[in-house]
Amino acid sequence: MQGVEAQYIELLREANSGCTTDIALLSSPIRIPVEKGVKQGDTISPKLFTTCLEQIFRDIDWKGGVNINGELLTHLRFADDIVLVAETTDLLQTMLTELDIRSSRVGLKMNRMKTKFMRSDYATRGRIVVQGDEIEEVEEYVYLGQEVNMRRDMEKEISRRIRAGWKAFNSIKDVLKGKLDKTTRTNLFNGTVLPAMLYGSETWATTKREEQRLVTAQRAMERSMLGISLREHIRSETIREKSGVRDVINEYEKQKLRWAGHVARFTDNRWTRAIVEWYPRERKRPLGRPPKRWIDDIRKTFGATWMRKARSREEWEACCDQRSRFDAR
Repeated sequence: MQGVEAQYIELLREANSGCTTDIALLSSPIRIPVEKGVKQGDTISPKLFTTCLEQIFRDIDWKGGVNINGELLTHLRFADDIVLVAETTDLLQTMLTELDIRSSRVGLKMNRMKTKFMRSDYATRGRIVVQGDEIEEVEEYVYLGQEVNMRRDMEKEISRRIRAGWKAFNSIKDVLKGKLDKTTRTNLFNGTVLPAMLYGSETWATTKREEQRLVTAQRAMERSMLGISLREHIRSETIREKSGVRDVINEYEKQKLRWAGHVARFTDNRWTRAIVEWYPRERKRPLGRPPKRWIDDIRKTFGATWMRKARSREEWEACCDQRSRFDAR
């Protein structure tokens, strides 16, 4: 079963079969059979859950999905956080119903309160119902800690990241404003606040306006850290020299370029690589200026052959060092 030797499967079965527990009640102990041997939080629980879910998806033969260079992308999975992808609402209904039925057979239950669906402008309107419960249609959804939507609008996610940055900053504000040496305060800011502001930034496709919001938030934190008021009219360069912290946009670009290098070096036919190289030909592009794509900044800076350069880790790191900032915005 999925490459696990039979002796280990049998060992797990024996360890969780015929188990009992004794409860000492006065002078007469009571023996109670344990009906469910593995519960959430047990050491083996995540492995068994992943195994069950993997078997479910192996048994399902979906015909829908989105055509990515000749292959159908039907779903994405991270543990129990699952995204189903379909071209029509009716097809999504079929896929979700089948997943719910097969999950129930192995004792897994879908959380229908947390289950939502979104549709693009290309999809027809429709209802999604699972066992009599209608699934709510939403405009945006927070998946794996990052808001996603069909508008390719980063404004709300940037707002979430700024709030997370301020929350992290306020949690260490007293230390940052204390009498610690500059190096310690700088390292604390870089290691606490910036990661909160840039969570998931490897996948961003930001505009100048969105980047400026991050810059403004960081400058406000630096002024608070140094006890400097806006009324003092001190230049941003001077404040940065005093704080010594890393620039939020430079860090964002480094993380994105680092991830781009990983994507270029993938050799195991991952969806990540396939989607980066994908050009949808089934539908016509709508009128007007196209939305900014993840790959646009990288192509403008490193050219159309950026992926060839990135396959060499050393060459890519050298290119990134020379271009610490994207010069085409």
